[in-house]
Amino acid sequence: MGFNMDANNTGATPHISQQMFASMAHELKSPLTLISGLSSELQQKNLNIQQYAKYAERIQFSSDRLLGLVDSILQGYRLDQNMLELNLEPICPKVVMEEVAHEMSPHARRQAQLISIKSFKKKQTIIADKHCLHAVLFNLLDNAIKYSNPETTIELEARLRCGVAQLAVKDYGRGITKAELKKLFCEFGKIKRPVPNWASSTGLGLYVARQLTEAMNGHLDLARRKDGSSFLVNLQLSTQLSLF
Repeated sequence: MGFNMDANNTGATPHISQQMFASMAHELKSPLTLISGLSSELQQKNLNIQQYAKYAERIQFSSDRLLGLVDSILQGYRLDQNMLELNLEPICPKVVMEEVAHEMSPHARRQAQLISIKSFKKKQTIIADKHCLHAVLFNLLDNAIKYSNPETTIELEARLRCGVAQLAVKDYGRGITKAELKKLFCEFGKIKRPVPNWASSTGLGLYVARQLTEAMNGHLDLARRKDGSSFLVNLQLSTQLSLF
C-alpha cells in the first residue's frame, strides 16, 4: 500500500510513496491557496461588513476542508501502520450526518447545491467509531459535491437494509461506468469525470473511506444510477436507542 514508508522497501514501493506525497500536496494546495488569496485581499481592500462576512465564511470553509483532508490522510496512514485505535460504540448516525453536512454546506452553496438529511424513523443507533465515521462521510460528501450537477440536492440517508444500517450518500451527476468501477476504490483511483475548476481530486478520499469503513467491521458499496451514484456505508446495528 502507498502509505508504507519503510525505507528498506525496494521495487515499486518508493515510486508509490512519491506518488502518494505528490497527490497529498496537490490535494492540500487548493484550500491553502484560497486561504492565502482571501487573506491578502482582506488586508488590501476597503470592504464593508457584508463583504468581510463573505470573505470570512470562505476562509472558514477552506480551513475546515483542509482540516478534513489532513485528518483523512492521517487516518489512512494510521490504518496502514496498525496505529489506529478505534472506539466502537453505539452512535446516532443523524448527529454525525448533521455535523458533516454543516461543515460542507458552504462548499455545496458554491455550486448552488443543497444537502438533505433523512434518518431512521426510530431512534436507532449503529456500532461505529464517531471520529472514523465522520471522516468517511466527509470524504463521501466532498466527492458528491464535486461530481454533482449544479442546482441539485445531495441526499444523506440512514436506513435499514437486510438487518444492517446503511448510510447512503446520493449524488446527481454523470454517474460511474462499469469500466471505472474497477479502480474506483484504489489508492489513486481517480476516474475521469468532469470536475469544477475550483475542485481538486486525487482519488485518496474514496480509498480512505473504504479502509475506515472496513476497520469498523463494515463495507462500502456503490449503486450506479442513470442520474448519478449512491455510495453506501454498511455498518452493524446497535440494540441501544439514541437519546437524541
